[in-house]
Amino acid sequence: MAIRGLRHRLLRHAWVLLIALLLPVIAPCLPVGASLTSAASSAQILNAVIEGAPADQTAPTGPALTVMAPAGATVDSLAASYDRNPASIIWANDFGPDVEPQAGSPVLLPPGSGALVMVQSGESPSQFATAVGIDPTVLLDYNVLQEDTPLAGGGYLQVPFADAPQGSLNPAAFVPATAGIPEVPPSHGGDSFPYGECTYYVATRRNISWDGNAGEWWQNARSSRPEGEFPVAGAVVVFEGPGYSYDGHVAFVDSVNANGSFVISEMNYDGWGRIDQRTVQAGDPSIVGFIY
Repeated sequence: MAIRGLRHRLLRHAWVLLIALLLPVIAPCLPVGASLTSAASSAQILNAVIEGAPADQTAPTGPALTVMAPAGATVDSLAASYDRNPASIIWANDFGPDVEPQAGSPVLLPPGSGALVMVQSGESPSQFATAVGIDPTVLLDYNVLQEDTPLAGGGYLQVPFADAPQGSLNPAAFVPATAGIPEVPPSHGGDSFPYGECTYYVATRRNISWDGNAGEWWQNARSSRPEGEFPVAGAVVVFEGPGYSYDGHVAFVDSVNANGSFVISEMNYDGWGRIDQRTVQAGDPSIVGFIY
C-alpha cells in the first residue's frame, strides 16, 4: 500500500509546486485576517503534551486540500474559509513565527487537527508512518513532503490527532523554528526578579507572568502556561536536587540536539550573576520538567 501510493502523492505535491510557479494564481476570494504572530498567542493552551484518548472534536472536517493563496491571505483567513485548524496549517507548511502564505503559493490544508511526533534518525516518511501505525499516504495530508528518503533525527512530523501516540506534542503550543523543529513562541522578557539570580536571567529571555523562587515555578506557572517533559527551544527548564540550590534552579532552553540532549543558558549556576551555557543530557534526573 504504502510506497507506491506515497510516491504518487509526493509527485502530486511536487506538481502543485510547479503549477504555482508556471500558472497565474486562480483562487477564491478569501477574507483577509489579522497577521498570525504565533500558533499560541493565548496563554491558555494548557495541554502541550497529548495524554490519553483524544477528544471527539478533533475529527477531520473534510479532505486535505492544496490551495493557491490569494493576495492578502493569512493562516487565520484560510482556516476560517475552509473550516480548518490554524495550527495544523502552520505545521503542515512550516510557517515560522510571523510568516504568512505568499500570494500565489500553494498551501496544504490538513483535514483536521494534528499532533507532532518526533522522527528517529534515518527514518523515511513511510517507515515513520509504519512505526506510528498510520497509512503512509496520510502523512501527506498533514505535511508537505517531497520524497520518501531518510530524515534527520530530532525533527517532528505531524500526524492526525486521533492517531497520535501518548506524549506527542500539541502543535497549537509551538511554532516551527526551522523545518520540523518546534519552538516556544518568542515573547518579550523583563527584569522583574532579583538581579544575579537564575530567575532574573530567564525572565529577561521570555515573558514570565508568575512569581516565586525557581523551585516554585513548576507549580506557579501551571495555571498560565503549558508544561511537559520534552525539551523544546524557548522553554524554561526547572531543576532540583544535588548540584542545585535548595530553592531550585531554572534555565532557558536555547536548542535541542538530535540525540535528545539540549543546550541551556543560565545565571547563578557557575557563580552569582554569571551567565553560562552548557549541555544537559536527556533523562537527567534533576530535571523537574519544562514550562512552554
